[in-house]
Amino acid sequence: MKRLLPAPFLLAAWLAAVAAETDDLVRLSPEQVKSMAIAVAPLSSFQATAARRLPAQAVVPPARMEVVSAPLPGLVTAVRVAYGEPVKKGQVLARLQGQPMAELQRDALQARSQAKVADEALKRDEALFADGIISQARLSATRAAREQAAALLAEKRASLALAGLPEPAADGGRLTGATEVRAPFDGVVLEAPVQAGQRVDGTAPLFKLGRISPLWLEIQATPAQAAGLAAGDAVSVTGCPRPGRLTLVAPQLNAASQSLLLRAEIEPAAGCLHPFQYVQAQVVPGTRGADGREGAAWSLPVGALARHKGQSWVFAEAPGGFRPVAVRILEESERSVLVSAPLAPETPVAIRGTATLKAAWLGLGAGQ
Repeated sequence: MKRLLPAPFLLAAWLAAVAAETDDLVRLSPEQVKSMAIAVAPLSSFQATAARRLPAQAVVPPARMEVVSAPLPGLVTAVRVAYGEPVKKGQVLARLQGQPMAELQRDALQARSQAKVADEALKRDEALFADGIISQARLSATRAAREQAAALLAEKRASLALAGLPEPAADGGRLTGATEVRAPFDGVVLEAPVQAGQRVDGTAPLFKLGRISPLWLEIQATPAQAAGLAAGDAVSVTGCPRPGRLTLVAPQLNAASQSLLLRAEIEPAAGCLHPFQYVQAQVVPGTRGADGREGAAWSLPVGALARHKGQSWVFAEAPGGFRPVAVRILEESERSVLVSAPLAPETPVAIRGTATLKAAWLGLGAGQ
């Protein structure tokens, strides 16, 4: 007498037979699709944008910062700029005065006088040597003294330039004993710790300046929000005509905020972005859908997704059944999943019954 197999075993055997078909197509008739309660819908009904709006702050890249320090010890008599202000190259930032500055001007004046005397001595000895009155050794010594005097004068002039001090007049004149600290480039004041009336040592930091183009956007994202993002993805800020690009997706979480750092570089054209400004950045993953639009994505119900060996799949309806298609997850929540798929918008996909389709695709129950 024949023994009838229970219904679950009959279904498993039928699924195994379907999986034996070639080229991964899960072959089903319309009647079978209906009896298995498989529901489909076109991708176009789940159209979504892959863009994510995330909080960000504009910062100056470290490589584009410079510290302006005191050239010599002295008293800060005036501070002309404050934190956050834009500055132009050559603009006065602060004024210093002190005895070391007057001494440097005096030394430069002495070095110039010595160089003048050395020049005259060389001319005299060259004439005496031509007349045979002095020896070659005497002339060589005079030339060496003149070279040393010229080197000393060059050194003192360089020191004056570094200190921002004018060279004293030829007659000595009045030594100023004061200098102005100027901005070396167009930028913005990032730090201004110095105050008027403060005494500073030589090389003490007075200001930190930064060049403001390009700027970095430091973006904070949760691990779920950062999923699917990578260096090169487009980043835009409202008001800025040109988008930037992600340059970094940090591999580790910030211990305090438990967020991931994303970094982008952007040109703040026409003052659309300022250092230290907080903004909302729109990040678009560098995906391209079958319709050719960059950032095309589909917000599918969680039930439309199947997972196998670390990869996510959807089942696209095809002639004679369904075909599994690998997708890239961009964002995921309890009820929906944002994916990028190499499918045309009009493609119908299974949104219910995917567990049965997956079983058929993998041939589960073949050994029963």
